[in-house]
Amino acid sequence: MLMLRRVEGASMLPNYPHGKVIFAWRFSKPRQGDVVIVKHHQVELIKRVDKIDQDRVFLLGDNPEESTDSRHYGWLPLSAIRGVVLGGNNG
Repeated sequence: MLMLRRVEGASMLPNYPHGKVIFAWRFSKPRQGDVVIVKHHQVELIKRVDKIDQDRVFLLGDNPEESTDSRHYGWLPLSAIRGVVLGGNNG
């Protein structure tokens, strides 16, 4: 299933500016470097996969000064990932 979302905030600058429309594929398995849509505390976030370990994923924003990511909330289960952003490897 194809997902359509709009980037909110500055955590993914410069690759994904506020307001940019992105597409994600729901049934793709994430790889290191992919940008993903993840659900954390009932909120969808857009972050980049930094590390994958078994059933967990460590996510970072492209703009570390503006990003709340796994440096703050730790590893997330792979099941929290809702989709892999198309074109997400290259920003």
